[in-house]
Amino acid sequence: MKRKERKLTRLILTALVSAGGVLLSLPSVTAAQDTTVDDARVAADSAEGYAVYGNNTGNIKDLKDVAESDPVGNTITVNTTKTLGSVHGGYSALVLHYSVSGNTVNMEDGSISNISGGESTNSGNVMDNIVNVSGGTVGMNVRGGMSARGNVTGNVVNISGGTINGNVYGGVMSNGDSSSSVSGNTIVISGGTINGNVFGGHAEVVGGDVTGNTVTISGGTITGGMVTGGMVNSTTANATDNTVNILASMTLQGVNGASVPYGSTGTVSGNTLNIAAKDVTFQYGFYGVQNLNFYLPQGIASGDTMLTVTEGDLTGVTIGAAALTGVSLSKGDSVTLLHNANGLTGTPAAMKTITTPPKATSLTVDKSYTFNFAQTANDITATVGDVTESANEQAKSLVETRAATTTFINAGADMLSSQGFAQAANAVALEAAENAKNGAPVVQNVGGFTPFAAFGGSSMRAESGSYVNTKGFGLNIGFAREISNAQGRLLFGPMVEYGGGSYDSHLDDGTRGDGKSNYFGVGLMARQVNHDGFYYEGSLRGGRVSSDYRGNLDGLGAVEYDSASPYIAAHLGAGKVFSLGGGNSIDGYCKYFYSRQNGDDTTIHVAGAADEQGSFDAVDSHRIRIGARFTHKVNEKNSFYGGLAYQYEFKGDAQAHFSGNGVPSPSLKGSSGMLELGWQVKPGDGPLKLDLGVTGWAGKQRGGSVQLGATWTF
Repeated sequence: MKRKERKLTRLILTALVSAGGVLLSLPSVTAAQDTTVDDARVAADSAEGYAVYGNNTGNIKDLKDVAESDPVGNTITVNTTKTLGSVHGGYSALVLHYSVSGNTVNMEDGSISNISGGESTNSGNVMDNIVNVSGGTVGMNVRGGMSARGNVTGNVVNISGGTINGNVYGGVMSNGDSSSSVSGNTIVISGGTINGNVFGGHAEVVGGDVTGNTVTISGGTITGGMVTGGMVNSTTANATDNTVNILASMTLQGVNGASVPYGSTGTVSGNTLNIAAKDVTFQYGFYGVQNLNFYLPQGIASGDTMLTVTEGDLTGVTIGAAALTGVSLSKGDSVTLLHNANGLTGTPAAMKTITTPPKATSLTVDKSYTFNFAQTANDITATVGDVTESANEQAKSLVETRAATTTFINAGADMLSSQGFAQAANAVALEAAENAKNGAPVVQNVGGFTPFAAFGGSSMRAESGSYVNTKGFGLNIGFAREISNAQGRLLFGPMVEYGGGSYDSHLDDGTRGDGKSNYFGVGLMARQVNHDGFYYEGSLRGGRVSSDYRGNLDGLGAVEYDSASPYIAAHLGAGKVFSLGGGNSIDGYCKYFYSRQNGDDTTIHVAGAADEQGSFDAVDSHRIRIGARFTHKVNEKNSFYGGLAYQYEFKGDAQAHFSGNGVPSPSLKGSSGMLELGWQVKPGDGPLKLDLGVTGWAGKQRGGSVQLGATWTF
């Protein structure tokens, strides 16, 4: 039954208070389905001091009203100066077995006692609920998900502000058995104050395995207790593959990779502590850790210390070290990974270099390090052995923007060389026809130019070693004039162009960037058509192109920049039109296209690191196209055409340097094939003629475009 359609039933229920397992009834509940609990709402519903449940509607007294189906997809946002009771995104009470999933609680301001993203006081599964705390005060505990005896999986707690005067749990089972587990829950702490313990996953009383839970800390203050990846209280349950990540300098009481009761027969394995900052201090030490990894951060120097403790047994622990992107150390430099003034206890199982860091911190050239390890009475040190430089492949995503803007500029040339010239010729022919119809001389007005326009839209993919998708438009507006000479007729005139659109770029490793680009320019065009059907043509254009880039790079977060530079473009072509009789003709041609997008220096904003200076080289494109177009003239008002062409891009390389270091370069070089179809029509007897064409591409350049040309006389 859909949530909006369900009716409330009356049942007598009790609730389990999660902190202590004590049964009590809550006096009333206020409606909170996808809503904001603010001061006005609290006053209107008389909810101050009471609980808020996402899966109920209306005011509920004595917990006798519950939902008729699984509590799924509720959202509660708390932003109030009032004091509330506990807040639950979704709730399934004692005698029910509903699953609680996909609920969200946003704590922005106010004061409440407890938060749970989802809660079942029976055997219901609690999955994929989210708690976001950015402000306010929580008097007791925060839980991403909690169940008495069901599985607790995939719940998330994000803390960026506020004060929590109790414990934080990614997922917790309060009274389970060996058939259920606490797994895959996540806590991310970037701010705020926590005056309690932090548990990625916890089986409180009797429960199953606690596995694959993660706690990541990059900020905030934790004063009240330990940080634990996974904890079990059963003497037979397993605690495996839990992870704690420390990503900033801070002081903690200590870290448990996994905690089990004394004398437990359960398996404790694969639990990991990752340190990715220097000057981290544990007032006590680390426990239940089988993998202790140190990721040297950008800015670390020889002689620095990463982790200082007063306790900790290294027996059976594998220690690893890696340098993150942006680290600048030299061969022979030494860093203290672990320091204990009281003396180290035990011997590690192994000490090794980690070859793949989990996070990048710079756009510049990456350096790969190997380390030599040593253990003394108080320290474990890593000394730099070999240093190998390599390019950061993700940086190529930022250069794809230049390939996209070149694609837009070239699309403008394509439209001018086809629709633009066609419409210019149609314009002067149409004016001559109108003059003849009205008894005037079959020539243009002396010194006069006839206006024409061509408009097109396209969706293209350019293979650039990765690929770039572009969706855009182009506009040509010009004034054409034709004069006779001894060889035939010369068509010429000025024109302006404008175009652009959006793009998205994709690397093989999944990195994606996107943005917008536009260009504006002016130019001249000319075509000589001889009496024997041979013609040659050319154009010259220049203007300015602007673009931007927005991406999210692994380990760096948001990266963006804006760029603008002049461009110049030209084309030359030659061909011949052969008359086949019966209104049929064929045009064979060869055209050369050139464009140059000048270089630009710009500031690249990197969320996860310092701004960098980007220097983009000029992009030169050289293309040659050979093809033929067949035209069938039905009558004076209708003609149809179709054509095939082969195109080869000789260059089209986009190169750049970030903070003085070269980065991988995309290239548009390669072959493409083109198919075009079109219809020229003169609707009615007015001074207007239209040309509608579609073009498809395959090969290096893929996709299609639609073009509309128009000419008119005054």
